[in-house]
Formats: sequence, structure tokens, C-alpha cells
Amino acid sequence: MDRREILAERPVERGRGFMPGVSVNPSRVLFTAGLTGRNPDGSVAAGGMGSQTRRAYERLQAILSKAGASFDGVVKQLTYVTDLDAYNSAGRPERAKVFGTTRAASTGLVVRRLADPALLIEVELVVDLPGSPGKSLLEKYNVENHGGSFHQGVIVNGGHLLYLAGQVANNVDGSVAGVGDWRRQAEKVYENIGHILRAAGATPASVVKETTWVLSIDSWRPASVPVRRGFYGDDVPASTLIEIPGLARPEFLVEIEVIAAVA
Repeated sequence: MDRREILAERPVERGRGFMPGVSVNPSRVLFTAGLTGRNPDGSVAAGGMGSQTRRAYERLQAILSKAGASFDGVVKQLTYVTDLDAYNSAGRPERAKVFGTTRAASTGLVVRRLADPALLIEVELVVDLPGSPGKSLLEKYNVENHGGSFHQGVIVNGGHLLYLAGQVANNVDGSVAGVGDWRRQAEKVYENIGHILRAAGATPASVVKETTWVLSIDSWRPASVPVRRGFYGDDVPASTLIEIPGLARPEFLVEIEVIAAVA
């Protein structure tokens, strides 16, 4: 990958610990799922934000190592936290230990909750990989037996990346499908995603990263599982699930954004 860091010649930009922009010409790219501070047994790391941040980066290190990568190759980081003050005091120092002088393009968001109410932080990465592209366009893998319907890492070897706008339960006429109905909105959102993928010559198996924002994780999970399984089958992407307080219209319960790879 040909990487170029975009930095405006202003003191405020030079003083930050991240790059405002990173320009890349894809050759090999790794997308990770959002990783949290879970221990190998599934429990949440004790000790608060600092411990959970450290554990999240330990898990991400395992994903990078399997792909032959390191944190030096990170081009984009997205961090979700439930407590900004706790992150600033205890999480940022752990992040600094991992990245050192590497400055990735970074986004941090405060959210209402993560997949488990005990989780305080979730981090996902996009990483520049060394070496020549593999034979397959996509390599999807796990480094842990996590039991979820997602892969922890997806490597894209060459091809083109297709970024979809966040999809909601809009009908063709602009009305909202399934107002108040989680199952119907899940069906409509994935239907809309499928239309765009087909128009680009892609399929659900082409999806490398999925980010889902919902108003209620507890309501989304039981309604979405059969719909999502019918859409992806076993060829699931790297995924992140976040609970937020609102979307563009009050009728929307869910919004899903995906990135796909097309040969």
C-alpha cells in the first residue's frame, strides 16, 4: 500500500496525536472487528477503563500478528467509549504505550452502551499490510473462539473497496418500513444493502466490515439474528455493534454501514 499522511501546516495539527488524514492506494488491507476488554473466558477485564483498554489492544495485537502486521501499519482507528473522562485519564495512556510515535487517522465517539453493559471501550482498526496480495481477494479469520457471528479480521488482497452509506429502513418512496418493528426494519436495511452490492457487482460475501448502530441492543439481537444469518450465511464480515441515543429520523431503529471488496 502506498501510504501518505495528510497534515496541514498548522501548529494545532502538528500537536495532535493522530493524523487528520491518511491517503492510501490499496494493495493489502486488514479490517478488524471492534474489540473490547474481554478475557479469554469471556469475562470483562477487571480494573476499569485502563484495564479494559489494555486488554482490547492485546486482542488487537493478536489479530495483527496473525496477518503479519503491527501497530505501525495502522492507518485508521475508531474508538467507542461509554465514559470520556475515564478514557482520557486511564485509557489514553494505554493507547500511547501501544502506538508510540505512530499517528493513525483516528475517531473517538462516546456512545450510550456497548454489546455488554460492563464494557467501557471498543476499538477497531484498518491496517496497511506488508507483502504481495494473496491469491484470494478476501481472507477472513478469527484468532479466538469467540462464538459470535463475525470474523475478527478480514484481509483484502488488491481489488477495489466499496464504501456504502449507512442504510436505514427506507422504502423507495421515502417512507419508513416497519415503524416500531425491529424485525421488519432489519429485513429492509439488509434488502437495501443487497441492492447496492448487486449494482456494484458484489455480494454479501464481499462485505469485509459491518458497523451497526441501534437504539437498543437488547431489542436488536433477537430480531436481527435470523435476518442477518439469511443475508450472510456463514460468510460473515468483521463487525461492530453500538447502541446510540438516536438516528436521523425518530422512526429509524437501526442503521448499518458496510465496506465491501470487489475484484
